Formats: sequence, structure tokens, C-alpha cells
Amino acid sequence: MKFFLISAALLLAAGATPAFAKDDVCLMHRYVDGWGAHGDHAMIVNDTFGRKYLISLAGLCDDLNYAFAAGIKSPVGGDPCVERGDKIIMRGGGAMGHDVCWVTKVERYTPEMEKAYKEALEAKRHQHSD
Repeated sequence: MKFFLISAALLLAAGATPAFAKDDVCLMHRYVDGWGAHGDHAMIVNDTFGRKYLISLAGLCDDLNYAFAAGIKSPVGGDPCVERGDKIIMRGGGAMGHDVCWVTKVERYTPEMEKAYKEALEAKRHQHSD
């Protein structure tokens, strides 16, 4: 009987693991540790483990570059991971009270993505200086 109970517990634990894996992308709310704007409708969010995530946003994100603070809010009973449909609420800066954006996509921010972003910014700067 003990073997059956242990096996069942292991099966339940194994079945719960994919909910957190989500294609190896899970920025857990409780481990968010800093953020920065990435254009007008995206932000880079760091976690306490040193990983970076690119969060794509929709909505009133005009003051993302100037906000003093940002919080992530999930629907009641939501997933422990930041996911599509969560709200990003920004305060301070040029925001009148607060701005709200909705998460449309969360993905790991790779060194290749960062390099491409910096190259695009540099190309844009050169285009404006001509």
C-alpha cells in the first residue's frame, strides 16, 4: 500500500511539472527583480536568478520609458507565471495616475535578441543623423 501511495504522489508531481515549464519560459511573479523599457510596447524583466525575459505589451504603454514603478497583476486564481492576459500597471513619470498594459507574450530574452535590438537602435540613430 505504501508503494502505491508514493507512486501516485510521484505521478501527481510529474503531472504538475509541465504547468510550470511552459516551454521552459516561466517568469514567476514572486521572483521578478527589476525591469526596463524595451521600446514603446515591450519591457525586459529580470528575475532573482539572473534570467531576462522579454514581455510584449498592448494597451496604454506610452509612459513605459518614464515610469518610476511597474507591477504585474494576474486574474484571481491565475498562474504563478507571468502570462498573456496579465496586466502591467505603471506609476509615476509622465503617467497620469497610472497606465495599464496587457501582456501579449513572454519569452526568454537571449543575447542574440539583445544584440539585434542594439544594432537596430544604432541603425536608427545613424538614419536620423544623416
